[in-house]
Amino acid sequence: MKTVFIASTTNVAFSNSALATLNGLRERRITWEATDYKKANEGLYALLADCLDLFNSKFVTAEDDDRKTLRSDLEAKLKADGLKVQRNTTTLTMFVRYVFGNDRKRAHAYTYVIKAAISHDVKAADLATYIADEGGIEEIKRKMVVKEETLQKRAELAKAQEAVVADLEVAKIKPLASVKLGNIKGDYAVLVAKPNVNGDTDIIGVLGDVNEALYNALLKKLAKQHVEVTAEKTAMATEVNDLLDVPSNDSTLVEQLAA
Repeated sequence: MKTVFIASTTNVAFSNSALATLNGLRERRITWEATDYKKANEGLYALLADCLDLFNSKFVTAEDDDRKTLRSDLEAKLKADGLKVQRNTTTLTMFVRYVFGNDRKRAHAYTYVIKAAISHDVKAADLATYIADEGGIEEIKRKMVVKEETLQKRAELAKAQEAVVADLEVAKIKPLASVKLGNIKGDYAVLVAKPNVNGDTDIIGVLGDVNEALYNALLKKLAKQHVEVTAEKTAMATEVNDLLDVPSNDSTLVEQLAA
């Protein structure tokens, strides 16, 4: 049975303090947009710097129960403002959206800036200089998106490599095929094979005594192939689901799909 978290008086006071500061930042954003929004970026950078400082002091370094209380209260306020909050929405994203309102594209860009600053240990006082040195907000966002995509691909490749290793362990017991070649040295060998016109596969070369470096390189290649095959299957499944997800009254399209 899941334990229900109950905030203490101290937790509530902590959350209220952080929310009061956020309210102040929000009001400054409204004033900034109504005055010098089109004139300069100083006001924006100052707001982002204070968001960074508040996030570090009221979330990153806070006690766990204080963080839970603040996140819960912030989520409730965002929903009251008509903003959608999902279970996987980060607290940093909620901070930014609360201050900057219901502009998701802008909120994501600002979130990336603060996330980048945290990852590079940039202090709030140095944020404006950091943004300028990195080429501006959009450039920081672009770099962070590329970085996250790279990290995701690495994670997928590592997971695929584990799956390939597991498959190879099974194949040691139940090989895909066995051929009599003889005189092959070492723990592993590489067979160079070529499909023939009959639909069979001809072995046209043998490399014995495969060293660890080559074995690991081939393992990585197998993992990449595994990722590509999995991605293709996922894409096809998604496409089929999208095609089948049609309105019930669209009889013509349903008949076409069924044909």
